[in-house]
Amino acid sequence: MPTNNDEIFNLRTLAIERDLARTNLKRETAAAKERFKPSNLVEEAKTKASKSVRQAGGKAIDEIKANPVLSATVAATAMLIAMRRPIARLISNRNPSEPDAIEE
Repeated sequence: MPTNNDEIFNLRTLAIERDLARTNLKRETAAAKERFKPSNLVEEAKTKASKSVRQAGGKAIDEIKANPVLSATVAATAMLIAMRRPIARLISNRNPSEPDAIEE
């Protein structure tokens, strides 16, 4: 048994801290159980992914606004790469008896 008031005060303080620690542990455990449910994990992943996509899109838009000529060049090059096969088919399927528009 404690012999003086200081020891009694220290024991009460320790008991209060212990009770607070137990309460915090229970609350944190409940929060962790709720957070680690599969539905909550999926929702958190969706939120993080959409935030990341929005940030990347915002950066891309800022870069396009900062360099419009470069962006137009890249877009035109990408379009030509994507359209090279249809353009090649169009040229190869052209009838040689038809006059070229350039020769007119």
